[in-house]
Amino acid sequence: VVSMGLYVGEKAYLRSSWNILDGFLVFVSLIDIVVSMAGGAKILGVLRVLRLLRTLRPLRVISRAPGLKLVVETLITSLKPIGNIVLICCAFFIIFGILGVQLFKGKFYYCVGFDVKNITNKSDCLAANYRWVHHKYNFDNLGQALMSLFVLASKDGWVNIMYHGLDAVGIDQQPSTNNSPWMLLYFISFLLIVSFFVLNMFVGVVVENFHKCRQHQEVEEAKRREEKRQRRMEKKRRKAQKVPYYASYGQTRLAIHTLCTSHYLDLTITFIICINVITMSLEHFGQPKVGMVGVLE
Repeated sequence: VVSMGLYVGEKAYLRSSWNILDGFLVFVSLIDIVVSMAGGAKILGVLRVLRLLRTLRPLRVISRAPGLKLVVETLITSLKPIGNIVLICCAFFIIFGILGVQLFKGKFYYCVGFDVKNITNKSDCLAANYRWVHHKYNFDNLGQALMSLFVLASKDGWVNIMYHGLDAVGIDQQPSTNNSPWMLLYFISFLLIVSFFVLNMFVGVVVENFHKCRQHQEVEEAKRREEKRQRRMEKKRRKAQKVPYYASYGQTRLAIHTLCTSHYLDLTITFIICINVITMSLEHFGQPKVGMVGVLE
């Protein structure tokens, strides 16, 4: 901030969104220290919130690692196209959910008892003092249908849901094995459209934006390399060159500028952040209140 300015100037500190993130985390850490020193029961809730915000400190590493910046920029630029895909996915979920309610509402019930071979409906089940229950995932209403479709889309336990649909007979009727094999079309079409097509579009969007961001980053890197090469050639051809923006700085400010723009300072800050993350990860329930807490603080 002292070397390049806070806001005024092309290379001012607040001109970069990464610097804003870094400054916010530093500001939160300073407030945490002040609140911890002040103490008091009234500000205990604020202290807890600030303690939680300390977990954001590893984000400071992102601004100093080009690879991490590329990943974050990819995710940010992918939000808009991903939002469009989410709308399409929700539309398919609602369509298949409504269709599932029309096809299977009240049909995912079955009788639980010692011997249900002769049970054909709910009345027989209750007359035999058995329990008439429904499956965990069913299509009795749109909410339950959406939950069942979500399990289908995750492809975790979808086979059981599909077979329950194939065995369904009717409302208050005991299921029968493969009673409606044509219902297989409902489940297979949902898996093909949503699981294999729509959901894979998320990956495609992220990969496409990753390549775009990488190309943009490569162009910027090439531009910076070219500028460095031109500056080196200019230094060789001319002794007199353009006065840098920090030429008018005093000795103290110039020393601070040299320190802040040093590559070793970035390495030192990154090392300190890593040490801080390690110390925070060592906190655990039941740790000694005297030695352990004092060392971590």
